[in-house]
Amino acid sequence: MTTQPCRLYIFTGKGGVGKTTLSKAFVRYLVEHDHEAVYLTFKNQSLSETHKESNSETTVDGIREISLDLEESARNYIERRLNSKLIAGWIVKTPFFRALINMVPGFNYLIYLGRVLEYGKNNPRMIIVLDAPASGHALTMVESTTNFQNIFESGIIFDDTRKMLSRLNDPTYTKIHIVSLPSQMSWQEAIELKSGLKERTPVDVHITVNNCLYPIVEQKIADLPPGLQEKALNEKKLIEEHQSEMQCILSHSLGTNSKSVELDLVGSLSKLI
Repeated sequence: MTTQPCRLYIFTGKGGVGKTTLSKAFVRYLVEHDHEAVYLTFKNQSLSETHKESNSETTVDGIREISLDLEESARNYIERRLNSKLIAGWIVKTPFFRALINMVPGFNYLIYLGRVLEYGKNNPRMIIVLDAPASGHALTMVESTTNFQNIFESGIIFDDTRKMLSRLNDPTYTKIHIVSLPSQMSWQEAIELKSGLKERTPVDVHITVNNCLYPIVEQKIADLPPGLQEKALNEKKLIEEHQSEMQCILSHSLGTNSKSVELDLVGSLSKLI
């Protein structure tokens, strides 16, 4: 029996663990299995006075990519609520609104998540793969909707956050993947992030260990140079001790560019569904 994909996959983890490449590879996996999927990321975390960017959508090596801009997403949200593009454009330019977004923890993610879920609502077949902010920011993002629902006991924002929570906290709709490197420090950070996320959401949270040397040199460890031999043995120990907690273990890719690495990973990503 084929597992039915969720509608929203959130990839997070410490910077430098390869979550962007893995997110794009997962989009390729979904597309190869006849699903409509898009790679989505956030351009910025705050608003600047000289802001000139906007949402952008491109197709790179056959993969649809959307980069969301905070100001454009805020303008879009207000425009839909007030049914006025002119007023929305004026509001997002006011010093008060810009200060509100930049100073209130999680307000930026509330706006972004609303835009993310809108993409899913507008296209019921679309699977969104979100390359989310790293670690601590991911915790803020996940808990932002709950915080704002607690602050506003009624009204538009309360209703909107309630709708967001119904999606974000639905295990059939959302799944979170934490990406880790095969080192003790990176693994410990992933475990702590998983614990923090599980306190904030009932959806499935899994850890994928990326860029592992050990699986491809397992039979030749004794022939490796001392430095690589130590790395492989340390990875071996980590995997043996914690394999039951690792949803997916991905071998190091010998690809020479992003696309070739993504293609190397595609065949190993079925467990991420």
